[in-house]
Amino acid sequence: MARLKIINEGILYKNPEPGLRAECAFLPNVTAISDTELICIYRVGQAFYSSDGTLNILRSTDGGMSWTTEGMVWDITKDDRPFNYSAPHTTRLNDGTLVLNAFRVDYSDPRPQFNPDTGGTRESDKVIFISRDDGRSWSDPKLLEIPGIGPTDTPSSIIELDDGRWWLGLELWKNWTDSSPLHIKGYSTFSDDMGDSWTSPVIRDSANNSNKMFSHTRYTKMLDGRIAGLQWAQKPGSAEDYDLHLTISDRKGTSWSTPTTTGINAQTSWLADLGDNTLAAAYTTRDRETPGIQVVLSEDEGKTWDIEHQVQVWDAVGQEWLGTDRKPEYPKSHDNIAFGKPNLARLPDRSLIVSWWCTQACITHSRFAKLIVE
Repeated sequence: MARLKIINEGILYKNPEPGLRAECAFLPNVTAISDTELICIYRVGQAFYSSDGTLNILRSTDGGMSWTTEGMVWDITKDDRPFNYSAPHTTRLNDGTLVLNAFRVDYSDPRPQFNPDTGGTRESDKVIFISRDDGRSWSDPKLLEIPGIGPTDTPSSIIELDDGRWWLGLELWKNWTDSSPLHIKGYSTFSDDMGDSWTSPVIRDSANNSNKMFSHTRYTKMLDGRIAGLQWAQKPGSAEDYDLHLTISDRKGTSWSTPTTTGINAQTSWLADLGDNTLAAAYTTRDRETPGIQVVLSEDEGKTWDIEHQVQVWDAVGQEWLGTDRKPEYPKSHDNIAFGKPNLARLPDRSLIVSWWCTQACITHSRFAKLIVE
């Protein structure tokens, strides 16, 4: 039976001058360029929901063993409005082009991202940046013209299908004034012209489950061309979690399996396909004896998971919350989280880089661990 082993771990980015400025590093997203070269895009801002978010770049040339900073993807002083950028996700196309998708919120409107009274959210722009030199330079932000269905999030990367079409998962949240219980719903949209235009979003059958809310779905293109989605499952209108669920599409991204439970009780997560029916999952655990970031293997394409031999890459005991009173329902219950959103990148040699953000000694920063399968 295969086992995971940590061979290196450390800091991706941490504020070097915490006594001079507030600078947190959130949401790291790693993409492999080659056997040895990787890039990481992450958000820098004063706080998780602050209005000053920028997208920044790290690079490794030794297979993820060490990292150097390379500045911002986009200089926000060039914007005509005060945009906050967040949720970076990068994919590498078959021709080597990098496509970075993210969202931005216009803070010339001073309202926060979430309504403190209803839990509803503001509309945001969906944008992409293109790089054709392995992330050393990037295009200006390009607005995605997706037909509107309401305030949506893009929870993971654009996926290039085998036929060349682009697929993007969307999640519909409730609008700013909506006081009804939150029930996030998943949609799919496609582009036939490399992001210039997009189809009307199509709701997925699982979104109509009245007893479970599937959200923060991390989509991964499997080695055979299908798309796998690992989903946080919750009881609608509460902060009660179910086990993570797994759903897999056909190679066209149009037909999806019914989400099935994994037996992993967790929140945000990420998935990687290692081949030979082996999947790896990184995930966030809270409200238990061992909160933190865990990584686990399945050797039967997600039907069962070797939780007994999971590896913890971040121990969040005593570092789980920011120290303010917690709210009873999601998303307000996450206003004071101190770590989360693991990302999992498969390298060509089948090793894994897991990255996440966390808070230690009052400094919120991003970290990584490199793992091999033995």
